[in-house]
Amino acid sequence: MKNNYKEFFVLLKSQRGSIAIMMVISAVVLITPIVVNFTFDTNVAKLKVYNIEQRTKAKLNAESGLKFAMARLRLYKVAYNFLQKNTSLQSSVKQQTLDILWNFPFIYPIPAAASLSKIQRDAIADFHEETFIEGGLQLTINNISNKLNLNMLRVSYLQNLAFKNEGREEPTEEEAQYSVESQLYKLMQQNVDQRLREDDAFNARYSGIEVVELLNELKYYLSDPRSLENVTQASSSFQREELTPKQAPIVSFSEIYTLPSWSDELASIIQDEFTIHGALMVDLNKVTANMLKMLFPDILEEDITEFFKWKDDPDDPKYFNSLDEFRNYIINIGNIVTAEQFDRVFNNFKKQGVQFGPTPTLFKIVSTGTNERTSFTITAYVVMPAQPEPRKKKEDVDENGNPIPPDPNAPEDPHGENNNEQDPVNNGEENPEVKTQLLNPRIVEIIVS
Repeated sequence: MKNNYKEFFVLLKSQRGSIAIMMVISAVVLITPIVVNFTFDTNVAKLKVYNIEQRTKAKLNAESGLKFAMARLRLYKVAYNFLQKNTSLQSSVKQQTLDILWNFPFIYPIPAAASLSKIQRDAIADFHEETFIEGGLQLTINNISNKLNLNMLRVSYLQNLAFKNEGREEPTEEEAQYSVESQLYKLMQQNVDQRLREDDAFNARYSGIEVVELLNELKYYLSDPRSLENVTQASSSFQREELTPKQAPIVSFSEIYTLPSWSDELASIIQDEFTIHGALMVDLNKVTANMLKMLFPDILEEDITEFFKWKDDPDDPKYFNSLDEFRNYIINIGNIVTAEQFDRVFNNFKKQGVQFGPTPTLFKIVSTGTNERTSFTITAYVVMPAQPEPRKKKEDVDENGNPIPPDPNAPEDPHGENNNEQDPVNNGEENPEVKTQLLNPRIVEIIVS
């Protein structure tokens, strides 16, 4: 028995190294998955942090581009207001010249083309060395002042009250003809009819479509509650889809896609001619073929072709610096309408709150920041409103309605309202024409991607 124990301990002693190796190998096998998993999680976390860092840098670049664009628009505002006050300079500085302040694109790093001189290339190199931007930047400012405001379809209590104060319930037939609602109807009906004739797939989807019902649905969505009559069908459309109408102005064009009967395809029909942000005036330099048809319903297709061939001549492109220059082409060069017809059209549009001119006041800013493989894009819609005209000071009258002469012993008006000194800017005119003054640009919508 003692010999057996002795042999067992001798065998155990001889196998001690092998057992230790087996224990080590077992420990390594158990720890290896843990180490691999830890390493993988560490690399993933490191990659996430790296991506967040790169995206943050790209976002900062895009935000820098947006701030730069707003600074350029403010500079444009200052220059425009200065010219409005100094009419003597308007003959030498045209609107086209002012637009240079905002309409050229900006790219960083600035490309050094081979055609540049050594001085120019050195200046670009010095600019890059002194700039702290990591990555790249692409900035464009587009003029979208050629669109009508869909929110002008809105019917409010105040609008109804104004008509009642005038002793009528609705606009006159001539006013309705030049309203935004009428222009929207004509544009949609014309485009829908054309698509139904030319596109079999569109015809299969929308063969029984009623443009009037589409417009009623849109008006019902953005008008005050109970301000419209005969809205049963529009209301039923929302109830059928279990949707609640906003009954307030639209703040983003994407809201149109939420309307029950408005598909993306139908919304795209009006996207180029209508917006939800108001501009001071419709820019004639961005006029489209559909806009020409809305202005002059009897215009011929060949007249439209000739207009854009003349305006966009690559050797001699035309720019309208005033409504009179556009008027000259329509009446004298294109022979599209007579002077009386032209004046009647634009006067009626003005009564509806729609003005035409060369001044861009609605912009679309696209700022894209990049850093290595990451990009961040900010799309901002910016409006530049006009300063409200000052209210006329009411004259003091007696109980019989007769004006009371000013008191000669009254103290001097500190604000200068009673000051009759000549204004050097207005050349001493007693009742100078009130010039349009623009306010600072305001961002009204931002889309990030």
